[in-house]
Amino acid sequence: MYTFSGKTLRTASSIRTPLLQLVSFFLIALLALSCKKGDTGPAGAAGTAGATGTANVIYSDWFTPATYVKDTVFGSYGFNYDKAATDITQKIVDSGTVIVFGKLDGYVTSVWPTAQVSALPIVITYMDGSAPNIDTWSALVTTGNLRIRLVSSLNAYGSISNAHHFRYIIIPGGVKSTASMTPGQVTGRGNVLSNYKQMSYEAVCQQLGVPE
Repeated sequence: MYTFSGKTLRTASSIRTPLLQLVSFFLIALLALSCKKGDTGPAGAAGTAGATGTANVIYSDWFTPATYVKDTVFGSYGFNYDKAATDITQKIVDSGTVIVFGKLDGYVTSVWPTAQVSALPIVITYMDGSAPNIDTWSALVTTGNLRIRLVSSLNAYGSISNAHHFRYIIIPGGVKSTASMTPGQVTGRGNVLSNYKQMSYEAVCQQLGVPE
């Protein structure tokens, strides 16, 4: 800088420094704007749910008892059919679940519709003359054996029709409890174990991957 007639004059170099600082500021601002984050792209497609696991689930074919063995307990007739089932091991009896289904086509269709399937126990009430009769179909599982049993409240039968059909599905133990799971997480074996008594036969088969 120079002093001339009492005034201070700035040299070209002293003027250039602030000017360069100002230009640098604008260049930095432009670069910041050019590097602005782009708009968010469209969301990707949701992934598909994993297949329901059915590992170790065992199921039988439909079977039809030809004859039943009759017994009498406290005056009530019972009719039993024993089905050998080597898949029902002691471990299954102790910690697994065996679901038995009945298709009771031996009744007239007004009592039991043809091809209707339900899980045992099945309780059917109908009028036998002027009195209500209650038929109770149950399943007893023991090691290596499945017993199908019918008891009539009126001792209404001397023998049982051989048109009734049954099958079983075995779910081994070791399935995680669904108590702490949300409804959306409860699928497959866990769902069936918790809800099969309220589920349709078709829903149980679908959840477990079992052919109907």
